[in-house]
Amino acid sequence: MDTAFLQSLNIDQYPVDPHYARELRKIFGERFLRELSDEEKAELGEVTFAPLLFGNRSGSNLLTNCLHRAGLGFPEHGEPMNLPSIEKIAARHDITTFTDYVLFLARRWQRHELVGFKISVSQLFDLTRTGLVHHFRDIKLLHSVRHDRLAQAVSHYIAKASGNWSTKGSEAVTVDPPYSAADILRFLRRGARLEADYHLYRTIHGVAGMEVWYEELVADTKTTIEAVAAFLDCPADLAKVDLSGAGTRPQSRQLNQQFAERFRAELRMTD
Repeated sequence: MDTAFLQSLNIDQYPVDPHYARELRKIFGERFLRELSDEEKAELGEVTFAPLLFGNRSGSNLLTNCLHRAGLGFPEHGEPMNLPSIEKIAARHDITTFTDYVLFLARRWQRHELVGFKISVSQLFDLTRTGLVHHFRDIKLLHSVRHDRLAQAVSHYIAKASGNWSTKGSEAVTVDPPYSAADILRFLRRGARLEADYHLYRTIHGVAGMEVWYEELVADTKTTIEAVAAFLDCPADLAKVDLSGAGTRPQSRQLNQQFAERFRAELRMTD
């Protein structure tokens, strides 16, 4: 893998987020990367890396919770490649290079020679440019997606406009946002770009991927997790998989349905 070539590409050719990439390198400064030892390369060479790609309101939090409960190498929650998480974890564990940060993540959650966590596709593109993921034995992508893209976009709009993102604790919507077809379209397009970049990554780098559908996860959770475990070639403890114990719950409000029905009625081409 020619990482120098990847680093020479612009965002139209290789879609990293330049702001994220710049701020990530500021965290570690001049010691952003270091050479891996032969022992460290051999250690990563025994591990399959399973990045969990997602879009907002795709059910990814439910999925990671289930994967964690099933004993696969995933944290229960969180996005460890987000900048605030990196700063917090690096400071807490005295991690001084991004190389050591990736090693820390691989060691912390590894189970059955598998490690994975939520990561945005643009973050994955940037991580790939560093060359660190090339040392893993294998890379298998999971993609948390929904069949009903409109319902996802409506949910994203309502969550963003209201500031209410989950069913945790006493969190509750106090003021419903107004209907906005333009904003729903904006979130639809964002979701479409994320899906396109997932397929682009697979095409460029020739890695296997599996779409994990939110509707199927909710309808038959154990069967879905069993299928994911089979794809990852990893044993799963299905007895511990139960959405009732998850920290978040599937959300469905009448307002979401009303907005989706109105959007379809207003933009449908034919009766």
